[in-house]
Amino acid sequence: MRHPATPLAQEFSPPTREQWMALVDKTLKGAPFDKRLVAKTYDGLTVQPLYTADDGAPALAARPRPHADPARPWDLRTVVDHADPARANADLLKDLQNGAASVLVRIDPTGVDGVAVGGQDELARVLSGVLLDLAPVALDAGLMGPQAANALAVLAKGAPEAPLAFHLDPLSAFAEAGASAGPIESHVVSAAQTAARHAPAYPKASLFLASGRAAHEAGGSEAQELGFMAAAALAYAKAMTRAGLSMQAAFERMVLGLSADAEYFTTVAKLRAARAIWARLTAACEVEATARIEARSSRRMLSKLDPWVNLLRLTAAGFGAGVGGADAVVLEPFTRPLGRATEFARRQARNTQLVLMEEAALGRVADPAGGAWFLERLTDDLARAGWAVFQEIERQGGVVAALESGFIAEEIAKVRAAREADVAKRKTGLIGTSEFPNLGEASVASEEVDPAAFAKPADVRLPGPDGRCPALAPVRLSEPFEALRDRALKLEPKPQVFIATLGGASDYTARLGFSRNLFAAGGVAAVVGAPDAYDAATAPIAVIASSDERYAAEAGAAAAELQRKGAKRVFLAGRPGDLEAELKSAGVDDFLFAGGDITAVLDAALSALEHARGN
Repeated sequence: MRHPATPLAQEFSPPTREQWMALVDKTLKGAPFDKRLVAKTYDGLTVQPLYTADDGAPALAARPRPHADPARPWDLRTVVDHADPARANADLLKDLQNGAASVLVRIDPTGVDGVAVGGQDELARVLSGVLLDLAPVALDAGLMGPQAANALAVLAKGAPEAPLAFHLDPLSAFAEAGASAGPIESHVVSAAQTAARHAPAYPKASLFLASGRAAHEAGGSEAQELGFMAAAALAYAKAMTRAGLSMQAAFERMVLGLSADAEYFTTVAKLRAARAIWARLTAACEVEATARIEARSSRRMLSKLDPWVNLLRLTAAGFGAGVGGADAVVLEPFTRPLGRATEFARRQARNTQLVLMEEAALGRVADPAGGAWFLERLTDDLARAGWAVFQEIERQGGVVAALESGFIAEEIAKVRAAREADVAKRKTGLIGTSEFPNLGEASVASEEVDPAAFAKPADVRLPGPDGRCPALAPVRLSEPFEALRDRALKLEPKPQVFIATLGGASDYTARLGFSRNLFAAGGVAAVVGAPDAYDAATAPIAVIASSDERYAAEAGAAAAELQRKGAKRVFLAGRPGDLEAELKSAGVDDFLFAGGDITAVLDAALSALEHARGN
């Protein structure tokens, strides 16, 4: 027998925003609401601590993948990039046999960042045994895209219904490298002519990939990534129509490329915003075409340090991509920054998506973000901001002109600088790198491959002067800390800092933990004790850690004693306040506090250690 549901809150009237704000003001005790509880994105968008129905934006059409299988809602796309074509073939066959649905072949004739494919023979070796009509094959070939597409078309001539993804995308390659062999406009035209030639023979194939990932990997914001994506899509559509395709066919045969990172709410909103931008773009071009999105995991979020944490980052990225409605998802192996992936790393990349689909059942909800006031508002804000970036690129003369003039690079550089400053100050924390670093971490296996042994000649040059633009060089946010740790590893004996505690545990515990964590981020271990136990031979630098009350009474004498015992540099954990002049005169060289540039502090500490060791 079923009983009617009992509304548990029926005796309570809905709280008003004014009532909530009164409680917030009481908790903040006079601190400014906007400073403490309101966040800003790198696009200048406001993120409030609370959203209500009044804050929600118009919801997007539900179910971004209307025909998806709830058990396998998106295309699990595995990436192969081993320099050896034979090994790449073995990798992709194992992935397809163990859960992957399609494959992305990353091509680089030099073998440095992809499979060494110079022509049809090598690509045939990579795809040997793959049923192209059952397992979609996508290409990532940069300026070599037309040659790779021609080779794939020949290999698939017996399967005209194969859902190939030629992924022609010369603009991303140009933007990242800052150069093209011949005019970049000629490469776009060549790609469009290749697409037009193969479009009739392969009606289910997608032709171009309009990607914003170059902006993301260079440190750009979500709106910049979306704007670059939209500008590339329009440029490619125009090129295809000039090559003979209709505008309708041009948009129908295009895929959007975006990055997915560990900030899964942002990833969800960004992918949903991409569909809104696409709808407006296609409407402006008087066509109707459903957006198809390929999401690839962000490389800039991955770290060489404590790489096991990359598994969490990649899981969050896969979750965001799945919930956001990606049609195909590519997760890199967690050892990507270290070298070529082992079989174990590839299995983890594959199984992460299988768990999200088959155990977390992400595909059984039409649009998990739909109706969530925060996500609907963020989606709408990102769509508007991304469209504004797209409009500005078009005002600059289009994506090629905006790249060549340096406009796009300059705008992204501003965001990258702000992002890197936040990482340096630990406003943006990197677990395992700048936060909770593990100095005793075990090494993670990766494969060392000599790409020169597999390199193939390839010529992508087209007639005319080379294209040039300020490069959107990829970055990884953990690189400054990796460089500091590399410096520390070169020191013998292993570098140590002495943390001189004053008073009892209740006085120093908090700042002791803060200081230990800070120096570990630079590869420097901590020795703890009272100031009179300090030995400069063991630890040439020292930190004083205690409470503000203890500092007022004892910090000056402690600093003087540490200096007398030979400390090369003395830090104090905490802000000095009115004591700054007194403490500096007593021997304190610098202060450690939340919000400070810890990369600068660690650089100074390592310089002192290197000098003490005679390095």
